[in-house]
Amino acid sequence: MRLKSGASSADSRSVKILAFVLLVAASLMGQDSISRQMAAVERQKRAAAGPGSSLQRQHSAVAHQRAAVDRVRRQEPWHIVPAAPDVWSEASYVPSCPSLDWDQAKERFEEVEQRNELPAGLLGAVARQESGLHPCAVSSAGAAGLMQLMPATASQFGVDDPLDPWQSLQAGGQFLKRLLRRYNGDLRLALGAYNAGPAHVDLFGGIPPFPETRNYVDSVISRIRLPTASGNPVKP
Repeated sequence: MRLKSGASSADSRSVKILAFVLLVAASLMGQDSISRQMAAVERQKRAAAGPGSSLQRQHSAVAHQRAAVDRVRRQEPWHIVPAAPDVWSEASYVPSCPSLDWDQAKERFEEVEQRNELPAGLLGAVARQESGLHPCAVSSAGAAGLMQLMPATASQFGVDDPLDPWQSLQAGGQFLKRLLRRYNGDLRLALGAYNAGPAHVDLFGGIPPFPETRNYVDSVISRIRLPTASGNPVKP
């Protein structure tokens, strides 16, 4: 009887030990699972905030856009004289060459307008505002010629001599045609892009808030609406 009792007691201890071992093992497995889950969450957080992530790219894009706007706002605008139709100046600069004789040049302007399907009087109004019809006008920003084309724009439209009035006129007409198509015929947006560049119009979703550009657009529009020789105003 004693032997049987001792064996039973030993079996009971073995069962308890086994149960304890299984409990510890289960606890360790649970902790390991939780640790793996926490590690996975941490990796996701690092991936979301790390370089190259979607969130990081969005932050970077916003920062670049803000920097571009700040640079533009620091630019010193041109001084435009919206008074007499044939007067142009950038600050106190006066071109050294004479202006075109409008009576002789008018037909060339009209031909380019018709070829590019532009509103009547548009090219004349832009040329008067841009250069006062002075073929040798050069701005401090690097725009040159009758239509004040930047070097990249002149090259894009095949201008060999930016001070050649007829090359400048042809390129200016093609450029305005392209801008009108880009902005679905909106003349004010096209003029804003001609003055400040399409990138700025796209960035602000309309005419950029630069006094020089807004003054430019209003002035060109008013020039188009000036009475013609027949006494009828030309509409854009």
